[in-house]
Amino acid sequence: MEYFISKGLQNALSLKENNNLQKIVEFQNDIIRAQNNAFQVNATSEILVAPYFNNNSKFLDITTAPTFNAIGYDIGITNGGLYSAQVNITKNLFNKAIVDNLMFQNNVANESLDLNSEEIAHLLRKNITDIYISTFLLQLQEDFTANIIGDLEKRLKVVELLVKRGILMKSDYLLIELDLENRQLEQAQLRNNFKNLYTQLGNLSGVKIIDFKKLVAPNIGIENERSSFFYEKRFVNDSVQIAADQKVFDNQYKPQVMAYGNSGLNGVEIQNMERRLGLIAGLRLTIPIYDGKQRKFNELQNELKYENLDYYKENFEIQMKNSLEALQQQTNTHEDNLGKMEKQIQKQENILEIYKGKLVQGQVCIIDYLNVIQNYKLMAYTKLQAQTNLWLLYNQYNFTNW
Repeated sequence: MEYFISKGLQNALSLKENNNLQKIVEFQNDIIRAQNNAFQVNATSEILVAPYFNNNSKFLDITTAPTFNAIGYDIGITNGGLYSAQVNITKNLFNKAIVDNLMFQNNVANESLDLNSEEIAHLLRKNITDIYISTFLLQLQEDFTANIIGDLEKRLKVVELLVKRGILMKSDYLLIELDLENRQLEQAQLRNNFKNLYTQLGNLSGVKIIDFKKLVAPNIGIENERSSFFYEKRFVNDSVQIAADQKVFDNQYKPQVMAYGNSGLNGVEIQNMERRLGLIAGLRLTIPIYDGKQRKFNELQNELKYENLDYYKENFEIQMKNSLEALQQQTNTHEDNLGKMEKQIQKQENILEIYKGKLVQGQVCIIDYLNVIQNYKLMAYTKLQAQTNLWLLYNQYNFTNW
């Protein structure tokens, strides 16, 4: 079983996808640093033409000194045009707190993905274990049926001799032969079901099934109740996520300083453009003053989110305790019943051995003998199912107790 679990964890697409999502989040840290700490450089180019009509008797004229009668935009607005080609540089200053908040938010998201991976792996272990136990049950039933078939084949030979000696009738032989054929059909169906479940086990684990090897009994038992649970880590992460979002929201209320500058060509006339090469530099300070109480409203929203988390956490804790207590009671009941079934199986086996001895001597009715076999088979199947159910309960308890 551990082999299939190991392969399932290794091949699970959801875990691989989650690992890639974590790498994406790590790259997001680099993007945050680049956006907020690195120089931002870009190049711009612009040509703006503002011509005048009826300037100095010209129908269309581009000039920085239009006459009074010229028709066009106010020269104070357009300067007659713009010819620009510049390299621009900006950099945020004194923004460590802003960057720390963004990084904190991103790291919390990464921790959430870690928890997702834990949850996916835990559920995968549970599902693989469940299907392994169910497959193993079919294997046990098939082996049990094979043993009955082997025993019936031996009894059939004995009955054949007794028929020849006139101790038993031909109909007795036919009854055992018919029951044998039914058992063989049952075995074939069990084998087919076993292969189908085995294939599902391989699909869930990402293992290519070439042949159907014998499964070993699952090594599973009930684990002690934990002092802390996974859901507590999940609620802590959710709470921290709310706090991180609040910090990022508050970034807009921090004073921000930006250094900027550009260099290149910038003029309003094409003539002598080569002499319009220059540069500028400056600092821009932004201080938020009033936002219509958005910050206060956001804090109130987050308080309600915290309350919702507390509600869900309290409810989940109650459900967890109830589920574990119910599973523990069911487990105790199944363990007790399984012990009683062991004693009943032993009695059935003793009765069957007595009937086998009488059959050899021709002192038993064949129908009675077949009924004893059927009763033994039903009791054995019930016991196998009870053992399987107990393993499944162990698995469900361990899945919940996490």
